[in-house]
Amino acid sequence: MILKELPSYQHLLKKSAQYPEMDLEVTEAYLHVLRTGCTLHRCAERRLARNGLSYGRFLVMALLSQEEYLPVCRLAELSSVSYPTISALLSGMVRDGLVERVQDEQDRRVVRIALTAAGRAMLDEIMPGMFRHQAAVLAGLTREELATLVALLSKVRLDANECTEEF
Repeated sequence: MILKELPSYQHLLKKSAQYPEMDLEVTEAYLHVLRTGCTLHRCAERRLARNGLSYGRFLVMALLSQEEYLPVCRLAELSSVSYPTISALLSGMVRDGLVERVQDEQDRRVVRIALTAAGRAMLDEIMPGMFRHQAAVLAGLTREELATLVALLSKVRLDANECTEEF
């Protein structure tokens, strides 16, 4: 679910009078960040769906392209999902030949996951289009603006990570 239109400034102004804890500028910025993130995520999902891939599968494949033979529990942690959720996703990916399960030689209780040749080929086919899309979305920004955007969003993400337990 995503807000199709952000609340007007006038509406936010009324709400800030109703809720003294509300900082108008903070709320406006927060809503813009949230909406932008949702929009970008939705665009990525649509692009991947055209290639027959869910965002979850893509994320697992991208993680495995960075570090092969990841334990299932580490994949769950890196993708912010539960162990049962990642296990179900991986079962379908194994069935479809995108990844393989490999028993850890030092600890037989640990199962590691690796991309198959078919999984690597699919990722290699999809990535150029994803990079072109990213470039098109951010084409209106200068290199300096991109650096500022990364710095600001990184700061927001770090602050958000600290407060997730408080809420």
